[in-house]
Amino acid sequence: MANPNLPVPSSETDITPTWLRAALASAFPAATFVPLEAQRIGEAYGFASRIVRYRWQDHGTSQSVVVKLWDTDGNAGIGEALFYQTFRDVGARVPRCFHSGVDAATQKAVLVLEDVPDALQGDVLEQLDLERAQAVARNLARLHATWLDHPTLAELPWLPDVSMWERDAAWFDSRRTLFLQRFGDHLHGVSRMLLDRLEHAPRVANARLSSAPTTLLHGDFHLDNIIFEQQTEPVLLDWSRPLKGPAALNVAHILFVMGALQHFDAILASYLDEFNRVAAQPLHKEVFEQQLGGALLREFAASTCGIARWQPTLPRAVAMLDAGIKHL
Repeated sequence: MANPNLPVPSSETDITPTWLRAALASAFPAATFVPLEAQRIGEAYGFASRIVRYRWQDHGTSQSVVVKLWDTDGNAGIGEALFYQTFRDVGARVPRCFHSGVDAATQKAVLVLEDVPDALQGDVLEQLDLERAQAVARNLARLHATWLDHPTLAELPWLPDVSMWERDAAWFDSRRTLFLQRFGDHLHGVSRMLLDRLEHAPRVANARLSSAPTTLLHGDFHLDNIIFEQQTEPVLLDWSRPLKGPAALNVAHILFVMGALQHFDAILASYLDEFNRVAAQPLHKEVFEQQLGGALLREFAASTCGIARWQPTLPRAVAMLDAGIKHL
């Protein structure tokens, strides 16, 4: 997948037909990449990387790949390169990786990925309909079932373990005060009561999740990082923050954020049915619902105290903050 002798591009201008021929020699052995058309994509979604689609004609057939370029000294680090270098088949639908490279000296990284040109882009500003939400749940269930208590996960020191949630009372106090100053008028009833007692949440959440097995998690799991092939089949993007921990941490986001609450039971059933079809050990609904309680507390904390200091300036980011507050 990686050509160790191929330099990591510093910008789009370094990606030439010659560079692509070296990077894609195995995947597209007959391609000349001439003429080559470049199109910047994903800018509206605020991705940290620069994402460019490269298109060419191969014996009269249009072909394309997506190239991601980023600086490794930023928040993204080298997690996505390590993910694709380590995991070949994760059980879920993710883009195929043709080439990856990291240059420690220049602090640059590159991925050449499968293009899914006609896919529907997910959007965090909209909730999923039931069909797509169930498809995401099934895709995620295959990922979690494939890597459930897998010994490989324990052998990867670069893969953060988020099984335990460690926050002290001071963290909650300072951020809760700021959150209430900014958004307190929007919270009522249970949500306000929960926020007032949120310093107790780590103890309760850790107790509920203590018996949950470890699996591979998507660490930035939201709808901007999902596209839909054929309008309904999800593809999980942006693996810059792979994690290991309880499956409920991902599933809670489908149930409480991505999907409508009236579809809770149907989405959960789709996840559990697919998980138990694939996994070597069954996941019982009653046990998993207890784990989801702990995961929901963590989701609520991230959506309140976790964003208290976030001061977005871009219009889309402002809209995301407003939508999140309304959803609480």
